[in-house]
Amino acid sequence: MTQDRAITNTSAGVIDGHGLLMMFSAGVKCLADNKDMVNSLNVFPVPDGDTGTNLYLTMTSALNEAEKKKDASVGKVADAISMGSLMGARGNSGVIFSQLMRGLAKQLHDKQTASASDLALALENASEMAYKAVMKPVEGTILTVAKEIGKAAVKAIKDGRKNPADMLFSALEAGKAALARTPDMLPTLKEAGVVDAGGQGYIFFLEGALSAICDMPLEIPQ
Repeated sequence: MTQDRAITNTSAGVIDGHGLLMMFSAGVKCLADNKDMVNSLNVFPVPDGDTGTNLYLTMTSALNEAEKKKDASVGKVADAISMGSLMGARGNSGVIFSQLMRGLAKQLHDKQTASASDLALALENASEMAYKAVMKPVEGTILTVAKEIGKAAVKAIKDGRKNPADMLFSALEAGKAALARTPDMLPTLKEAGVVDAGGQGYIFFLEGALSAICDMPLEIPQ
């Protein structure tokens, strides 16, 4: 027997395919609302002012694919997100984001629903997959932000944060702290007085995802 309960409840909850789609859609919207700002930060590796646009186009491709799986399992929706982002990846930031989604999908594959622990491990695996996909990873980029988010997500679970929203909030706080440090890792960013554009785009995306699950009814095992 199950019952619906708000995700803000301290009880552990799970997210199904529909919930993951809601999270992803909200993440895309948040980035869309802020992509011009992300573009303005784009000075590394080339100051071409298109990181926000490339991330948005990549995410939109992923969302279009995921919307075909509206009532599917969380694993199938994650697989669709991965496929869509890989097919529609634009620019360096889009390619890295597609690898993040590939790692996320690999962890969630075959799962009907995802707990906070599942999502935390997926965020950690996303970072690991992205690092492996880059021949010469550069710290102070979206890779660094994703790594700190993944580490903090897993730590949040170990610290007893079994609620998906609580876990993601903790992970985001760590990601924001890492983003603020990116100018200290990349001289190009410090000279321009900005944080990493790709990392900022990923933060906006996850902030949108968090806003979606804060009010999402969850199925609570009884």
